Amino acid sequence: MGFQVAVVVGAPLLVGAVVGQKLDEQFGTTPTLGLVSILLGLAVAGLGMYVLIKRYIDANPQQPVSDAAREAGRKWEREIAEQERKKEAGEENE
Repeated sequence: MGFQVAVVVGAPLLVGAVVGQKLDEQFGTTPTLGLVSILLGLAVAGLGMYVLIKRYIDANPQQPVSDAAREAGRKWEREIAEQERKKEAGEENE
């Protein structure tokens, strides 16, 4: 996954920088076309990251929460509420 991110972000930026430099040298517009091509590379990299993230999410859907997990969360909340009640009442042992 890390290599894919590097390629999806790095390749468009590298291509944009090289193409922009060549265009600037050819037309004498330093650094205008270089900056424009790098910005286009950033846009392509952003689109590539969107596609990469979408593929990852589609391949790894979030599983629904189980009843056991819900009950564990409720139990934990009850324990915290009980600790707070004891603390406010001065019943907490230190």
